[in-house]
Amino acid sequence: MVDNLIARLQADCTAAETAERTVRADYEARLKKAETARAYAWRRLNMLSEMARIAAAEPDCELAVEQQLVALFREIGWIEGGLGELGESAQPFVSRLRPIAEALYAQYHPLPAADGDSAAEPPPDPITAFRAFETWYEVDRGQPFLQAFERYVPPTPLVEF
Repeated sequence: MVDNLIARLQADCTAAETAERTVRADYEARLKKAETARAYAWRRLNMLSEMARIAAAEPDCELAVEQQLVALFREIGWIEGGLGELGESAQPFVSRLRPIAEALYAQYHPLPAADGDSAAEPPPDPITAFRAFETWYEVDRGQPFLQAFERYVPPTPLVEF
């Protein structure tokens, strides 16, 4: 009788431990997902802010687009100088990123209304364009684009003198 009681209590303990592990794993997964979403939101903000500053400052569309793309590729460490450093394999990225740069440029340099039109067509939304790029990249590469901003920094040993 006592052994049966102890076995039931031990089963309760095992079930409680299993439930706790399940809750902890779920919480850790949700926390990791929230951390990643926060990090990506800040990376998106920083990247598009820099590109927007370049777009606003440069009156020539082609030059503004190129400067924005150069800034982006430098930030992720794919180039040091200009777009000419990118190989042929990077051209799909350039062609998919170009509409984002053009949309940012259009935000600061809207086209005048055509004759007879009461208002010019609103410029494309750069955030929508960027999210479309992110979707394409993740489908094509199997990982989020904003993960490209992560750089491994090896630990630096502390030396006391």
